[in-house]
Amino acid sequence: MFKLNLKIAWRNLWKNKVYAAINIGGLALGLTAFVLMLLYINHEESYDSWTPDLENVFQIREKHDFFTPDNKEHWQEATDSRMASLVRENIPQAVAVTKVDQDWEWSAGYSVKVDGADPILVKQIKDADSSFFSVFNYQFLHGSAEAALSTPKSIVVKESIALKLFGTDKVLGKTVKLLIWRSDPGQMFTITGVVKEPKTPQSVSFNAIIRTGEQDHDPENISNRHFCQVYAKMNGPVDSTALNKTLQSVYVNFKKAAFAKEKKNYKDIYKNGNTPGLSALKISDVHANPTLKLSWKDKLKPIVGISIFLLLVSVINFVNLATAQSVQRAKEVGVKKVLGSYKGQLLTQFLLESAMQSMVSLFLCVVLVEMVLPAFNQNFNVSLSFWYNPQLFIMIVQLLTLFVLVTLLAGFYPSWILSNYNPVSVLKGNYENGLKGIALRNILVVFQFVISVTFIIAIGVMYQQTKYVSNKDLGFEKGNLINIKSNYEEKFAERLRTVPGVKYIATSTQVMGNVFNTPEVITYKENKIPVNSVTVTMDALQALGVQVMQGRLFSKDYKQDTANSVVINASAAKLIDKNPVGKTYDLLRDDRKYTFQIVGVIKDYHNEGFDKAVMPTIYKVTHLGGTSTTNNMLVRLDAANSGEIIKKIEAEWRLLYPDYPMTYMSMNDAFDKILEDNNRFVNMIVLFSLVSVSLSLLGLFALSTFVAKRRTREIAVRKVLGASNIQIVNLLNKSFLILIVVANLISWPIAYILIKKWLDGFAYRIDMPVIPFLLATLVSIVIAVLTVSIQARKAAVTDPVNALKYE
Repeated sequence: MFKLNLKIAWRNLWKNKVYAAINIGGLALGLTAFVLMLLYINHEESYDSWTPDLENVFQIREKHDFFTPDNKEHWQEATDSRMASLVRENIPQAVAVTKVDQDWEWSAGYSVKVDGADPILVKQIKDADSSFFSVFNYQFLHGSAEAALSTPKSIVVKESIALKLFGTDKVLGKTVKLLIWRSDPGQMFTITGVVKEPKTPQSVSFNAIIRTGEQDHDPENISNRHFCQVYAKMNGPVDSTALNKTLQSVYVNFKKAAFAKEKKNYKDIYKNGNTPGLSALKISDVHANPTLKLSWKDKLKPIVGISIFLLLVSVINFVNLATAQSVQRAKEVGVKKVLGSYKGQLLTQFLLESAMQSMVSLFLCVVLVEMVLPAFNQNFNVSLSFWYNPQLFIMIVQLLTLFVLVTLLAGFYPSWILSNYNPVSVLKGNYENGLKGIALRNILVVFQFVISVTFIIAIGVMYQQTKYVSNKDLGFEKGNLINIKSNYEEKFAERLRTVPGVKYIATSTQVMGNVFNTPEVITYKENKIPVNSVTVTMDALQALGVQVMQGRLFSKDYKQDTANSVVINASAAKLIDKNPVGKTYDLLRDDRKYTFQIVGVIKDYHNEGFDKAVMPTIYKVTHLGGTSTTNNMLVRLDAANSGEIIKKIEAEWRLLYPDYPMTYMSMNDAFDKILEDNNRFVNMIVLFSLVSVSLSLLGLFALSTFVAKRRTREIAVRKVLGASNIQIVNLLNKSFLILIVVANLISWPIAYILIKKWLDGFAYRIDMPVIPFLLATLVSIVIAVLTVSIQARKAAVTDPVNALKYE
């Protein structure tokens, strides 16, 4: 029986090739979007699953306001290095605790020099203590975990780095020279181990682990801080709640004792809602809970939602196209029922047809996934593969589950409708009583167009917001400005000033793409005002091309500018005084009071994403009252021949620093990087919108076909009675126009709520525009009318004799 049903299913699909192709193609598109999301989700979920030993590894996080974009407290991976000893001494379950460098975005990496070869920059070379491989159980190809970092000046490299540097992984005992910055004389390290790259990604990723000895001890002065990442391995499963309760208690006692040594009041430090905090997070949860950033789950939520909607639209098309053919299958069902076929047999036959189409769609989906994966990888900055996926078995199980789900969703309703035909009515030629569910099909079409119209509105609003932020006045001139990843050094700066075309050489702790915010509280007329402090060189604001609103910028003509003069931005001026130039304020630091005079006010300039408001900021040349180091070296170029100027700068660099390659980023590139996530999301919406609209049109085509066939005799009678072709077309269009209008009325509030939530994520945004809503309605009506009219015209020009000859 199964073989017979299979033959019938195949013949029916082949007989209705156009419908089958539309069905299969639509499902394949929806499945492709969904499978791509499955690949990405599986990749993100696979972090830190490369060895079972990681189940008992925890990352220690501390709550503080250092390195935060808003100068407020956040849980951070960068912790005081003293926390390692704190855990080691107070948590009996901790069998190993390690300190390791974290990833710093501002770092260009280490310069690695092998004898007889040019230096190359390698990122993610991390300094750790001797316990690193006691916590992280990497597979050693050469060397051993116990001896690898037993002595300082040791380096353990990944297999890929060994091959890149030496062309072989047999490199034990070989030496390399490492430089962390351009004028670093460098240190020689001996390779003591080569480890295999795990199959799944790691939160603590590295290309090489070195032991300089700096992580072996903590700062002697209690007021100094050394920030790093701290990881602890427990002797077995532990209760996270109890562990964090113990850590918090120990941490509070530690802070109280530390403040007492610094002669600070614990209650004064932790006020205004601030609280001390130390906690342990399972390493399996680290990747899903990044600090100061959105997690991958939050970023992916809208994309997952869109993928699910596209799959639903594909399934709806399947249902509509299957029911559109129901008139043709009605007599077949009636004859089979008369000959004794049970309802279950008919249901099985039609589900088998659905399964065949789903299987072909799934096959096409896999082909499409392989075709679009390169573009997907580039867009999401990942390296995914379908067939070479370490989780291929899981993926196949998910696809089989998806196949069953889609077959049931797409095939059950049409199968149920077809198997329920009344054979007596059908064989008499009366299909009306056997055809039910018109209301449901209309609802499905409305649902499709609600999604499509919402997407079209979203495209319009997102385009306007993207255009707004792309053209927004940044408050500084980003063109012809580059930022060399290097600390400012006067010797090198003086050489660059002699290069024709170089206008300014400067540095600042606040540069787009690399910002170090330092919070401080000033006193102005007895009012405490929290501000952001930025250290600059004399020419930094001129190099940035900021806009002066009041007063002046720093100048070598004024000696006090290097002592106690400051420039503030407009946001700070709003908090201090309407006319702040010439006014003074006080800063209390380390029990000393410093007085500063405001000499100028500049327009707020953007140095971070548009989701954050520009903070009230004070700019200083002086080192009084605290400062911060930077890895920014700003170079303002002439507009002409900037490429040639940069080549000359690189030549000067090589003369002074031959062992460390120069890296830089233009401010235009830094600006594009800030917009990267937003542009990626907008591009995804545009792509999915095109697919959604296409699938919706297929669904509309299906329903219009169904209606035209159902009303064939009615149309024939109207034509015999004198109705024109245009009147027939208008008759069929009318019912669908009502559906499209209803879909627009439903989509408007949905689109408004969703897009308003997206816009609220920007500190600088447009007002909700009306034009995209009107345009989406117009587009949806036009494309619906054109689609239905094509099918309606076929029905209108059909010879009425063929439809009425039965009567």
